[in-house]
Amino acid sequence: MIEITLKIDSLGAGGDGVATSPEGVPVYVPLALPGETVQVERGAERTRLTRIVEPSAQRIKPVCSHFAQCGGCSLQHLKPKAYHEWKREHLRQTLGARGLDCEVRPLVANEPGTRWRATLSATRTKKSVLLGYFRRASHELIDIQQCPVLRREIVDALPALRKLVRPLLSRKNVARLSILVTKGGLDISIDEVEPVEEADMRLQLVELCAPIRLARLTVAGELVIEKDRATIAFDGLPAISPPGGFLQASEVMQDKMIKHVMALLADLKRGKALDLYSGMGTFTLPLARRFKLLAVEYDVAALKALQQATGFSQGLKTIETLERDLALMPLSALELKGYDIVLFDPPRSGARAQVAELAKSVVPRLIAISCSPASFARDARILIDGGYELKSLTPFDQFLYSTHVELVGEFVKK
Repeated sequence: MIEITLKIDSLGAGGDGVATSPEGVPVYVPLALPGETVQVERGAERTRLTRIVEPSAQRIKPVCSHFAQCGGCSLQHLKPKAYHEWKREHLRQTLGARGLDCEVRPLVANEPGTRWRATLSATRTKKSVLLGYFRRASHELIDIQQCPVLRREIVDALPALRKLVRPLLSRKNVARLSILVTKGGLDISIDEVEPVEEADMRLQLVELCAPIRLARLTVAGELVIEKDRATIAFDGLPAISPPGGFLQASEVMQDKMIKHVMALLADLKRGKALDLYSGMGTFTLPLARRFKLLAVEYDVAALKALQQATGFSQGLKTIETLERDLALMPLSALELKGYDIVLFDPPRSGARAQVAELAKSVVPRLIAISCSPASFARDARILIDGGYELKSLTPFDQFLYSTHVELVGEFVKK
């Protein structure tokens, strides 16, 4: 390691400060901000910030004591206004790399303590259980005592969760805990552990759940205890989440996105809609207040949850469902004919195959939801080249203090 002094020029896509070395090559400095003069230890594989010589006027005190160790957050040390503008600018640059020139609306802000879904890791040491997130770019698990982004119900349960997972851990395995705040209590799924086969172990887990307001505990895919329904809601419409089911990260931001989508479609009072990558119905159910729908999803458990949810609310239009892997078998342009609206919310990798068919279609309105600006920009380029116009693009700060952002884009056929 050698120690050098650098001037930070900008903030990179991963949240690191970017400087230029004496040799003229970029140097990425974790936790450094634009405008700062810093001292770093520079090695062959990594650079470590050792001292801030001249701090940025945009630097603030992080809200979490684990910041700089825990890999969950990257930007707690940046003032909110600068943080919001950086996310917008990063989005603009990502779009520009694909030749897209679209106005990016102001970032829809999020608040701490609103994330209702968390995935934590746990491992056992000689003396204790470590429960938390991994250090960035590391296999070192950081044991967390607080987390400002999570709902209070999850944070308060951390001590009990350590005790709950302990009997399932050896000194070799790392368990994964998926935790969701539901109306019935916490829905906890523990994976990367052995199934619970012995009655004594099952009884022990039930007893260890006593301090937790629990809806359901699932271990290695098997239900251990269910005290209440794992009921959630999409803009007030109830559904029951399958164990470990995928949902938007924050219920607050989820409902803001739903309201935004419905506002984009306010001029349409009826019609036929298609929800691709529908999951368990985040957008399907609210859309069904006005539109007849076909929901397409490959995850069988999510599709069953959506089918069940259609019976919980009255006054919804007809919802049909289709199990299909859209990456391998996208709906063709011919199959898309007759739909007034197509909404698609693909995984982070995007919807390249499906978008290629959408680009050839005559669907008048498309709504794209994405958690990846890079894959969104790629897919948007395909749609625009196929005759669509990107009419609006709104970022939502669903992943608070991270470099990630959720997008809602509206496309219209020219």
